[in-house]
Amino acid sequence: MENLDDMILLAEVADSRSFTKASARLGVPKSTFSQRIAQLEARLGLRLLNRSTRRVSLTGNGQVFVEYCRRARSEAEAASVAMTHLKEQPTGTIRITCPEVTAMYLMPQFLKGFGRLFPRVAIELIATNENLDLVRDRIDFAFRVGAVSGQGLIVRKISAIKRVLVASPDYLKANGPVTAPEQLAAHRCLVHAAHASWQFSKGTASSKMSPPPAMKSESIGFLLQAAIAGSGLAILPAYVCGPNIALSTLTEVLPQWKIPSHQMVMVAPNLKNLSKAQVAFRNYVAGFDFSALASGAR
Repeated sequence: MENLDDMILLAEVADSRSFTKASARLGVPKSTFSQRIAQLEARLGLRLLNRSTRRVSLTGNGQVFVEYCRRARSEAEAASVAMTHLKEQPTGTIRITCPEVTAMYLMPQFLKGFGRLFPRVAIELIATNENLDLVRDRIDFAFRVGAVSGQGLIVRKISAIKRVLVASPDYLKANGPVTAPEQLAAHRCLVHAAHASWQFSKGTASSKMSPPPAMKSESIGFLLQAAIAGSGLAILPAYVCGPNIALSTLTEVLPQWKIPSHQMVMVAPNLKNLSKAQVAFRNYVAGFDFSALASGAR
């Protein structure tokens, strides 16, 4: 098997038609060029080049052999580029945390795209409704809903989150329709523990109440399933309950009344020296389309 370097040298000489030009291009001494090509010809037992004082040209044998040399050179260059690309690709592990409902309904599709772009970055997702200490728990990025407090944090707004009032068709059939917010006091309400106050607006009219909870939980997933089961009415993120509305297992109630949106933010420690993986994730978030959160569309 021939030495790949010698094959590349021959391809360079053939393309340049000059030992001097090929030497300058590769930074290899002219004498080395000439010697290596001569050794290659000796091993093959064939003359590859016609040499004169002014120019170098390929022999018939050289014209056949140089095509293989050019392909070998091209593959070697492609391999070098590929290795450089791999070296520059972000690597490592990114630790992120988010509420359980975000982990279930948003993160799979969001992280699928990131994984395609950065296959060498591993994601460790901590799904919890608890606001973890980012520094203590070595969290790179946290997705949170609502106000964020804490010094030394970088906060980036992600999107408003549309919320809707829903109930199952069976519940509404058994308990009657709801045509105004004031009627909710007479219904079974499924209340999120962190959002006990319900607000509605329509034009200049507004309504605010704290309905007696038939059920209360900090789990959006539980409230969703309870509403589907017919246990009562719940205010849920539209991107969570939207598929059930489309399947008619839930019905939007008071659609003409607007419910204040919540705000999702991404929080990160204020670090000066970010890894390539952290920069890649931050930039991916900046370019991702989170409009489904604001519209409820999927």
